[in-house]
Amino acid sequence: MGINSTDMYQQILNEKRSRVRSLPDLPPFPVIGQQIMNQVTSEQVDIPRLSKTIEQDPAVFSRIIGVANSAYYGCPDKIYTINRAIVRVLGLSVVKSLALGIVLNEPFKNTVCQGFSMKEYWFRSMFLATSARWLGRRIQQTEKDFLDQAYLVGMLNNIGELVLVHLFPSEMNDVYTRLQGQEDVDLTNLQAEIIGITGHEAGAILAKKWHLPESLLTVFLHSNEEDYNGPYWQLLQLIRLCRLIADKEDMNDLSDHTEIVEHAKKLGIESEQLDKLLLKMPVIYQDVDDLSSVLAKAS
Repeated sequence: MGINSTDMYQQILNEKRSRVRSLPDLPPFPVIGQQIMNQVTSEQVDIPRLSKTIEQDPAVFSRIIGVANSAYYGCPDKIYTINRAIVRVLGLSVVKSLALGIVLNEPFKNTVCQGFSMKEYWFRSMFLATSARWLGRRIQQTEKDFLDQAYLVGMLNNIGELVLVHLFPSEMNDVYTRLQGQEDVDLTNLQAEIIGITGHEAGAILAKKWHLPESLLTVFLHSNEEDYNGPYWQLLQLIRLCRLIADKEDMNDLSDHTEIVEHAKKLGIESEQLDKLLLKMPVIYQDVDDLSSVLAKAS
């Protein structure tokens, strides 16, 4: 008896998911990268020690220093060390999130996929992180480190996209091609249709494999559950809200979008307050665009 098309599709889908789970051909995680990840995820961070470790990794060091010296932060003095970047300009939570985001993308190849843009990747990551922290200040929540979590999860929310670009460059190029000029096409739906697995699913697999923060794993696992009300539900709704905002082409016309308003209400942000908060989005958009250029140039 022959294999029907449904069985064949399921077999191909299972093979792709298995490939993501095993992450074949993935280079060993750099030793310094592992040290950075261990230190930034530690509850008590030794700033001098972390600074020295980051300075041993040229890719992480150059990008963080580039951000610290960017026009966005406007520091009057030139920054040459990570310790000074933490103390004078960026703060520990931003450096931790940036370092982890940079370290995690280092093992992945992205040059084979012509449709992939590192600048766009960094823009979306930085926009989600920055807007999540901005909007997160207006949400009543219990976790004392909620804003730090929001920034980190926003920063790493697209890590699964890098996994797919690394493993399926041709298919992801098809995804990007079909996205161009089509406003109503969703990236996640295209990934599921063309590859058989979404970036969030790939991100969840990676988060488990590399023992990334539980908050990030939770957001990945429940990204499509509108009524999720478990641990980190506010964080999930916040990131979902920021993704909706990021998907809009006109940052000067956000409050009229019903979906954005509905998600904001779930977080206790009413329409009148939301209108005032969204006035900041065009500024954040421009600032993040400048920062993503700095990060991409150092890639």
